[in-house]
Amino acid sequence: MTNDVTFQSLSGRTGKGLAVVAFGAFCVLIVMGTWQLQRLTWKEGLIADRQAKLALTPLQISKPLSSKPEAFRRVVARGRFLHDKEIFVGPRSFRGSPGGHIITPLKYASGEIVLVDRGWVPEARRDPAKRPEAQKQRAVSIVGTAGWPRKLNYFEHLNDPQKNQWFRVSPTEMAAKQKLQRVAAYWVVADASPNPGGFPLGGGGIRMPTNNHLQYVLTWYGMALGLLVLSIVYWWQGRR
Repeated sequence: MTNDVTFQSLSGRTGKGLAVVAFGAFCVLIVMGTWQLQRLTWKEGLIADRQAKLALTPLQISKPLSSKPEAFRRVVARGRFLHDKEIFVGPRSFRGSPGGHIITPLKYASGEIVLVDRGWVPEARRDPAKRPEAQKQRAVSIVGTAGWPRKLNYFEHLNDPQKNQWFRVSPTEMAAKQKLQRVAAYWVVADASPNPGGFPLGGGGIRMPTNNHLQYVLTWYGMALGLLVLSIVYWWQGRR
């Protein structure tokens, strides 16, 4: 008799302990799902805002230094490329092929400069001599999208100007490396208009942020539902 009472007492305490743990886990799962739901709403709004900017008529930039176009705003820049000052940013793969992006200063008649991400080239075309057709000497009009420096995350590589290794566009660092004056703080990512000779391939420098938050919402809420169902089954079997 005493053993039965002791067993029932232990079972009761164990059941209450499991209930507390299950309830805590359920609350955590619901909080995580709700947080991802909020992130989903935020990300959808961000993407919609960027798409709306890209749909606007391109903004004419007459004075790069005094202009401050919003990021993802389509713009038009006119000047002459300083091909001898171009910079290779990479590695950046395209359809499985290694390569990188060509960043070339565009100099206005006023002397002001804005950097232009002309697009991707394969590693074999990294040398400008291997794509002479694209080395335009005349004044050109470039339609593209404005880009601004952003805060780097902990895992991203830093540019190394001394070794001429570039992982991202940085107008300030690049201007100092190439000894350029009067350079705008932003750059222009050229659109997909074809270049003579086929390279660089423009239009690939602007990407929409990934949005996987819906599957995260379903995952967290699904786990919460599964835990709830298992808890109910366990409780029901205990009562029987």
